[in-house]
Order: sequence, then C-alpha cells, then structure tokens
Amino acid sequence: MMKLYLNDTSPFSRAVVAAALLTKSSSLSLEWVDPWSSPAELVDANPFCLIPTLVTKEGINLSESLCICQHLIEVSQSEDLTSIDYQSVDQVSQLGFAKTLMEIAFRSAALKRYTDESNELIARGEKGISVAMEKLNQQLSVDGIKSYLQPNLANLYLHVALDYVQFRHSAILNDTENHHIMEFIQRSPFTQVLDVIALETLSTEPSFESLIYP
Repeated sequence: MMKLYLNDTSPFSRAVVAAALLTKSSSLSLEWVDPWSSPAELVDANPFCLIPTLVTKEGINLSESLCICQHLIEVSQSEDLTSIDYQSVDQVSQLGFAKTLMEIAFRSAALKRYTDESNELIARGEKGISVAMEKLNQQLSVDGIKSYLQPNLANLYLHVALDYVQFRHSAILNDTENHHIMEFIQRSPFTQVLDVIALETLSTEPSFESLIYP
C-alpha cells in the first residue's frame, strides 16, 4: 500500500489528494502528520520533513507535490486529470504561475508563525499575490476562460492555489477586481473533487477510502 504523508491545511497536500482521487489511485493510506513537529516517520521518508511525501508500494519515497502528481497521472493515464503539453508555452506559463502562486501564498502565511507581519519577505509576498491576482483577472478577461477549463495539472494547481489565497489571504483577493477569477473557480473542471476534499473535511483527517468521488 502507498502512504501519503500530509496535513490538513497544506495546499500542496490537497493538490496531491485531488490528483489521487482523479487518477483513481487505489491502496493509498493517508498518514496525517504535523511537519512542524518533525515526526520520526516523516523524517525517515523525507529528510527535509516536508509534506506531501508519497511512499510507493515499492518503498520509494517521492517528494515535491508536482512530481507526485505527474507520477500519478503517468501511471493512470486518466482522462479526469492530464499533464500539460510542455511544448505549449501557454500551458507551461500557466503551470508555473499557479505553482508559484501556491508557494508564495503558503510561505507568506507560514512566516507569520515565526516573525511579525512587518517582515520584508511577508510584505513582498503579499504584494506579489496582489499583483498576481490583478494580472490573472485581466488575463481571464482578455484571453477568455476556455483554456482554463481543460482538466490539466496547471488548472488543478491554479484552483487549489486560489482556494488557499481565499483561505489565508482573503483580504487581498477581496481588494482585487476578481469577477473573472470567481468565474474560473465556479466553472473549473475540478470544482467537484475539491468540494469533496474541502478544508473542513480534511480537518477531520479522513481515510482515503472515505473520500467518495464518482
């Protein structure tokens, strides 16, 4: 059985759980941990003590959420979640934007555990999120939403990242003209699966089997 080490608020963990559901992964055990306390089993699987970490049936440890998701896609060949076309500069750009947004939103929130809000990295991160929201809303307005409705990894990461911005940085999103962003969230091909693994559900530390997804 594969083991996925994760916690309930990590957007990276949520993206991997969504990918596992969409690719119909079987025999997966969700191992709920607090990475900040450096539990021995997580350190053993990932010396950086980062989540998510996936331990395969063969005992091979996979880290970095994007790599884990890509592996699940390639193994399953699912039509519910596809990779991007790496020859398409637009799709590569979308994935890079979404992953960076997720990382900056997470880092800016996590830093507040250890320092005051005047920290330069927090300020730069929150400014970047604000500018990114403006640019994304404008891009959705100019280019239209069609390419963002493809069930690919870039759009999954974007939806999860935007959910995390709503969760941790709602004031930034609310202060931005976000009509087109909200339209994307409502029409996203991943709305159903992300509703199944809403933060309220993940906070109960469910088993993978209990996360019913048609």
